Amino acid sequence: MDARFFELTESDDLREVEAADAWRRWRAGDGSFWLDMKEFSQPELETMIDELGVGELWKSRLLRFGRGTSMVVLRELTFAEWTAFADEAHTRRTHVAAICLENLLVTLQSEAIETPVVTHGSLDLSELGPATPATVLCWLVVGQASRTARASRRLRDRLLQLDERMDDDPGSVGAGELAELKADLLQAEGIGEEQAEAFQFLSELQTGPLDFSPLEGSMTLLTSTADSTRRLNERLDGRFCELRHRATEHKQDSLNQRLGVLTVISTVFLPLTLLAGIWGMNFETMPELKQPYGYPIAIGLMLLVAGGVVWFLRRRGWFD
Repeated sequence: MDARFFELTESDDLREVEAADAWRRWRAGDGSFWLDMKEFSQPELETMIDELGVGELWKSRLLRFGRGTSMVVLRELTFAEWTAFADEAHTRRTHVAAICLENLLVTLQSEAIETPVVTHGSLDLSELGPATPATVLCWLVVGQASRTARASRRLRDRLLQLDERMDDDPGSVGAGELAELKADLLQAEGIGEEQAEAFQFLSELQTGPLDFSPLEGSMTLLTSTADSTRRLNERLDGRFCELRHRATEHKQDSLNQRLGVLTVISTVFLPLTLLAGIWGMNFETMPELKQPYGYPIAIGLMLLVAGGVVWFLRRRGWFD
């Protein structure tokens, strides 16, 4: 487990502190703290919840972390859970939750998000305002929303590249490539929808342990980014359906062309097969068998019939 405690100081920055000291001071009402937990086991999560001192009902709910988006607000506790991308390559997803009590923010990550939140032991939050649990959470979710937006823009670029390839060489766009892009689009769309819902919920909080009213500008930017990403994902889904339809039409056209060639070949050789079948009959009296020039005449007749069939099909536009 990777668990780090930070104290929110009067100088509006974060300073890492020992867990035992943080728990003791928080219970005594001495200071405001943030606990960031990553890649923890169920027993470790249960131990942390016991430290919070919440009731059994809340304990059972918090232990279900990682099963879906959820938002709950009580007078003394606020809980929100959503999903986010865990890496800049946008290939892995993680569940993220925020638990906020008076003077304490706990953030959970089922899988550690790349790029550490705190690199050198302290972090300056003065640009957002006084260091509070709301300020820290705002800073975290703005970063997650930005990463999700980058993921959607990256998918947009991939889709545009496939679209251009479809124009230049439709056969170069394979089904596997389309399936991979569709899976990535679904993942980005799911994360974007969950974040838009959760961040809108957080932006409206002005009571309880979390009060985002002093951060109205930042939260407005956050919700706008999340909504913009969600709308972009919807447009990308529509463009992908169009691209897949074009790819399907190209494959169908290629198949029809192959079937057309086979049909022409079958049509040309069908009368020749008939003639060969007639002359292959085992009857005693077949005058053609005794003709001295029967073989070249038969071959010539077959070529003439085949040529006539080809001429007829060409006149009817079968070769266009």
